[in-house]
Amino acid sequence: MNRKNNYMANHEIWNPIRMIDCECSVNSIDYNATDLIVELERFDNKGIVRIDFKEVFAYRVTLEHFRINDILDGVGIAPLYEVENSDYYNLLMQSGMKVLYGDALKVRHFAIKTTEHIIDILTTNSYTLI
Repeated sequence: MNRKNNYMANHEIWNPIRMIDCECSVNSIDYNATDLIVELERFDNKGIVRIDFKEVFAYRVTLEHFRINDILDGVGIAPLYEVENSDYYNLLMQSGMKVLYGDALKVRHFAIKTTEHIIDILTTNSYTLI
């Protein structure tokens, strides 16, 4: 894996998913107890991008867009990342998720960085981009 395009925050590794090539803002967030849909408005006036996550175990929305710039050196405009060695995942495992699901559960941490928000998503699946 080419680490040149990845960004490190403490021990976390933020891998950009380069499917959206411009900055975005959150248009809407919809959660229905298992699935999360995030709609982003593109700043290049090419409409709305919809990202669907299935089988979501947890998510959080932080209104601190500057957080990612403080912890990641050289972060670009990509709004979607997959996070390795996730502090958020480890925190939830320590707070009881491990008791419920054990170590066998393959959870992935995705993060959406917008102009105003950071959205962290823990899921056993990937995402669908529409």
